[in-house]
Amino acid sequence: MNTVFEYLSYAVNYLNNLGNKDPLSLMWFFFVNGGWIFFVWVIIWGLHQFWLKARSLKYVKSLKWVCLAIDVPKNNEQSPKAVEQIFNQISGYLSGLNWWEKWWKGMFVPAFSFEIVSIGGYVQFVIRVTKNFRDLLEAAVYAQYPDAEISEIEDYTADFTPDNFKEKGWNLWGTQFEMTADELFPIRTYPLFEHMIAQKIIDPLSAMLEMMAKIGPNEQLWFQIVARPTNDDWKKDATKMVKKLIGVKSKEKQEGIDAHVDKTLDKLYTTFGFMFPLHQPEKEEENKFPSNMLYMSKGEIETANSIEIKSTKPGYKTKMRMIYWGKGDDFSRPRGVSPFVGALKQFSWMNGFKPVSKISTKVDFDFTGKKTYKRQRKILNWYKFRSLPGGAKEDGYLLNTEELASLYHFPTIEVFTTAIKSSQSRKVAAPMGVPWELPTEEGEEKKQVGPHVLASSEEKEETKEEKEEKTHSVKVAPPTNLPM
Repeated sequence: MNTVFEYLSYAVNYLNNLGNKDPLSLMWFFFVNGGWIFFVWVIIWGLHQFWLKARSLKYVKSLKWVCLAIDVPKNNEQSPKAVEQIFNQISGYLSGLNWWEKWWKGMFVPAFSFEIVSIGGYVQFVIRVTKNFRDLLEAAVYAQYPDAEISEIEDYTADFTPDNFKEKGWNLWGTQFEMTADELFPIRTYPLFEHMIAQKIIDPLSAMLEMMAKIGPNEQLWFQIVARPTNDDWKKDATKMVKKLIGVKSKEKQEGIDAHVDKTLDKLYTTFGFMFPLHQPEKEEENKFPSNMLYMSKGEIETANSIEIKSTKPGYKTKMRMIYWGKGDDFSRPRGVSPFVGALKQFSWMNGFKPVSKISTKVDFDFTGKKTYKRQRKILNWYKFRSLPGGAKEDGYLLNTEELASLYHFPTIEVFTTAIKSSQSRKVAAPMGVPWELPTEEGEEKKQVGPHVLASSEEKEETKEEKEEKTHSVKVAPPTNLPM
């Protein structure tokens, strides 16, 4: 007993002596007596992060990118479900990297960039992808749109840099969009745009495409969706949120000191409870119902169901940006910005989109213009590099394939905007009865094989002219400054 009291008195005196020391002496004391382990760990962690960043930058510089223009026929009857299948197929390239590829080569999963561009009112669908994934993308598109035309084009952002757009007389308004609620809550998707009587989907992009086609020749509008497939860990969070909304009692075990104390007290009462017959432990009142769904409103039940349905499809980490350009007096925010932001409002449901105020180029009380110019340079730089980490929320927000297909899909036959770039012809197989010529030597007559004889060149020209007269239609000529 005396030994215990001596040890306690020694500890109290030791702490009192520490309290009389200055802060530097205390820091040195803790550093010498084991605190150095913490500093070593921080240094190792910092070096590790610096190494990964350096290797990742080297890997990014080695990547080769291509911009692909996607043109589908004007009589396209495919719904956005076809583009959802494209996103499903693309998500298959998410594969785990081994230790050597991740730590030494700095490899990571690159992001796709799905873009809609209007240059002087001429609308083009563009997808930017690395060269090694080009075949995957083209196969996914052709699988759903066999008549589509995919062509490699120059990057339309190449002529604009953060340092030269002012010199060229251009002004820009740009922003990044963020979600109005938690990323697990869904937005309004294309199945909810179906007309109940007509039994057809009203294209949610029609309003956006129409306003993009109405801008003038000295204006441009760029819309970008940067998306990278993600793993299924987020689905566990969705399940937890659904259980929380419907009031399911969690059966997970408690953790920490409180859990150990409760277990200890329970064991003591089980062992020595007979000594206290008048004392009874408090029993938790059991809930007769497994959840609170009986007392939930229709809207609350629909919210829980929608989150659960969203978690059944593959997810992408996503960021959305838009930039509106105007030259001189042709720059008009009411014409190029307000209608576009309004068009995104139709996707608002349990979740929606809004511009990030800290990134938007609209700055209040900016008398010198330096703050606005700084934000313009940033948003343009992030757009040109199709950066997923750049801007607010470094890892982006979560959208599943159905939500992405609602925001980005090729126009259907119900969209009558004439300025949208589309394929001008349909690819069909050659008929069975077409004659063909056998190879002959010089001086011999060409022999034709087949049930019919080919028409002469004069007859071909007449037939071509007749067809042009019959199918004569007014076509919108593309601007001359298009990269295509």
